[in-house]
Amino acid sequence: MTLDQNRLVSAFASISSERLTNLYGGSLRLPAGGTHADTAFELSMRRWDDLSSEEFTACFDLVKNNLMGMYKNSTMGWSPRKKMAEMKESGLIYILLKSKSATVGFISFMVTIEEDECVVYCYELQLPESLRGRGLGKVLLSIMEDIAVKAGVPKAMVTVFSSNPAQHFYRSLGYNPVEHSPRAKSLRNGVVKQPSYYILGKSLL
Repeated sequence: MTLDQNRLVSAFASISSERLTNLYGGSLRLPAGGTHADTAFELSMRRWDDLSSEEFTACFDLVKNNLMGMYKNSTMGWSPRKKMAEMKESGLIYILLKSKSATVGFISFMVTIEEDECVVYCYELQLPESLRGRGLGKVLLSIMEDIAVKAGVPKAMVTVFSSNPAQHFYRSLGYNPVEHSPRAKSLRNGVVKQPSYYILGKSLL
């Protein structure tokens, strides 16, 4: 980790929601047209500790509804307390997708160091089933990447359950297993055993 990388991580860890919006608010754009255009969506970006209790609860409920079963079937197990603590980690930034003032989706991410490399790490990208397949997930991920590029962060990473169909979404957008990601194993009987999760990465610069 270089001194510049350390400064970048520290800057994002301490940035205020107001400054975050001033610097990167121009990235919060939903393209005209597309299958999402029939609904009035808005985007809002802020640090996790500036979320209202209603917004945080809406985000947690999305995670619970989408992933609880996958957590239970993995080596991690499901713990609401641990998941809430993870969603409140210092330095996490949230971009909320809102419709009629209600939070209907979100992406959360952090600029951090992974394997001695400065990265933007996507913690969550969650939409209800009713809003999938409309390009909204791609928009949210692209906004995160755009912010990272503007800040000079060279790489994006995400952890995704091997049982989660979302891994195909990430792979289609250029995310591939990083060197330290768990790998599939071929057993003696020829069966291929998938790991509980993959760590995927994408070069941005």
